[in-house]
Amino acid sequence: MPGESTRRPPRLYVLEGGLGFEIRERDGDVRVTLSGVLDRPMLQRLVAAVRPRLRSRDCRIVLDGRGLDHLDFRAVRDLVAWHRGLRDYGHTLLLAGWRPYHRAILILGDQYGEAAALRVAPPAAAGRTGVS
Repeated sequence: MPGESTRRPPRLYVLEGGLGFEIRERDGDVRVTLSGVLDRPMLQRLVAAVRPRLRSRDCRIVLDGRGLDHLDFRAVRDLVAWHRGLRDYGHTLLLAGWRPYHRAILILGDQYGEAAALRVAPPAAAGRTGVS
């Protein structure tokens, strides 16, 4: 396929303390594989790294949390605000592979009840290497 030759290689961003995320693109969708602790600085770097990859409306961003050790409750407000901003441009933010512990932090850390609008991808979607 012609699009195969123009694909960007996955990028691994390693942050302080060995925390990181990997970004892969496929058919206009963006998959971000998280590892370590998702705190505000990591989320800000993640958003900055994903933003240039959203070249058109109606993209789907999947945050794969299978490697996530902890979600800092102070990042919840920024995650919800990012979700709101993405929604304004027709994008969809999906949480895949997030443990109930992390989803509970999302709900408890969200003072306005907007985190409940974040969609959780079916378990089968979390295990895929690409985004379909």
